[in-house]
Amino acid sequence: MKSQSPVNDVFFHNEDVTRQIASILQIEETLLKQKITYLEDVTDSDATNTYEQGRQQLSDKLDMLRRSVKMNLISRDGVPLRTRARFEQSLRATRVTEEEARLIQEYLRIEATMLTRTGEAVSDLYGDLFDADEPTRKQAFLSIEEAFWTNASIIQRLFSQLVDLRQVRASASHQAGYEELAFAELGRIDYTSKDVDHYASIIQTYFRPVKQLFQLEQQTFLGKQVLHPWDVRQSAYTQIDHHVTGSDASFLDKAQAILKSVHPSFADLLQEMRQADYLDIDARSNKAGGGFCEYLPVERQSFLFMNRMQTFDDLVIFMHEMGHAIHHDAMKETYDGLQPIPLEVGEFAAMSLELLTMNEWHQVIPDQKDVARAKLEQIRSIVEFLPQTIIIDRFQSWLYAYPDHLPEERRASFARLRETYDTDVIDWSEAPDWKGLEWMSVIHLFETPFYYIEYAIAQIAALQLYHRFTQNPDKTMKDFLAALALSQTHAVQEVYARAGVSFLPSDVEMRELLTFLEGHIEVWTKELEQSDDGDVKKP
Repeated sequence: MKSQSPVNDVFFHNEDVTRQIASILQIEETLLKQKITYLEDVTDSDATNTYEQGRQQLSDKLDMLRRSVKMNLISRDGVPLRTRARFEQSLRATRVTEEEARLIQEYLRIEATMLTRTGEAVSDLYGDLFDADEPTRKQAFLSIEEAFWTNASIIQRLFSQLVDLRQVRASASHQAGYEELAFAELGRIDYTSKDVDHYASIIQTYFRPVKQLFQLEQQTFLGKQVLHPWDVRQSAYTQIDHHVTGSDASFLDKAQAILKSVHPSFADLLQEMRQADYLDIDARSNKAGGGFCEYLPVERQSFLFMNRMQTFDDLVIFMHEMGHAIHHDAMKETYDGLQPIPLEVGEFAAMSLELLTMNEWHQVIPDQKDVARAKLEQIRSIVEFLPQTIIIDRFQSWLYAYPDHLPEERRASFARLRETYDTDVIDWSEAPDWKGLEWMSVIHLFETPFYYIEYAIAQIAALQLYHRFTQNPDKTMKDFLAALALSQTHAVQEVYARAGVSFLPSDVEMRELLTFLEGHIEVWTKELEQSDDGDVKKP
């Protein structure tokens, strides 16, 4: 079998290495398919058992094969220095223990099957947070909070065990702490935790003030003296007559038309996924929450998983996951199963597609004013979320820097970080506990620790790409796809540079970007102010 990943020709002239890589890709795909089947119904005992048995039987073999190939290649001449460095770093990493995996699955089961006091599935309530009726969304918010609070002692105990187990692994691998080990496990060699300080500064300086203006606008629009946490998804732009509801097939047809307008190959890729039945997009009871897009390396195809909530967010989430599929397709010739896909590049691809499709939203939104609303809501939601990325990242750093902390200290730390990096507009007086306990609903903290700052890094890069795209769409798209193809072989900084964006943007670049965004916000807002309904009021 000829390898599909010529990272360096020297190792693929070796039949043993080629055969081992083929085995790695097959095992990886088998495990991914078992995981997908399990997540499609976390209460299916057969699927759970198959996933458990497969993970127990195949994970060790997969790890052993990868380590064998990496150790073989590290000593060879001609191996790129960065590839060698990534291999050496990953060989120092350790695998999740069986007990960690069991705890993670227990959390996923709790989260997916959680019920309110009245017996409603919590997963069915998230859509109500977008409802225009305040009592409806307030009740949904408080019911979700109460459900997590009811399970808090179990979740807290479970998480404390995870922290302890991860610290043990860090000590066993002679790392200073789990954060250092997590960086190795995530394959990060292009930047350190100190570089994250730059993003914290950017978000505080440039995006937090914009978020505060949007929140004051929300407050004015809702006619409230104060803004409550159940109001954050409700703005002058959320009530969009989008016509993207209905059957899954109808939704996919409309999404495919948008993709075709952006780049024909994107629509072709979605069509291939539809034909292969590699999409699971409807929301169901007992289905795991969230969304993802996994690459099946033998079939060289992506599987897209999400939960449609019948809101406009469905389209944005779908485009985000399709961005991952497009990334997989762009780098499939260099994917070797030995190195993880850099998350900073993966999220850059996904977040960029959200923005690159905005100019085609008129295909599903017939009214020009609603198109303007949708675009404003997209930017508002980005600005709304960015401080959260820093809060979660700093929270994780604190968790593992002080691993002996108590649950109450955990709550205080999260609340304190929210006060430091977020605005002061939200009134938490009716949900004071959730201010410090919301972290319990963040799956990443349990399943993929330290995977969160990538959202900030990638989002700011995606905004830069969108800026470029509005000026020169053809060249930007060409550079974007060329950059994604480099993600297995080049540093994150080099991939971003090939796409024409900066990894650590300067103050000058940030001021230019914010001027661009504020200009578009003004244009889109004026389009709404010209309407007769008068539903937009400036703070």
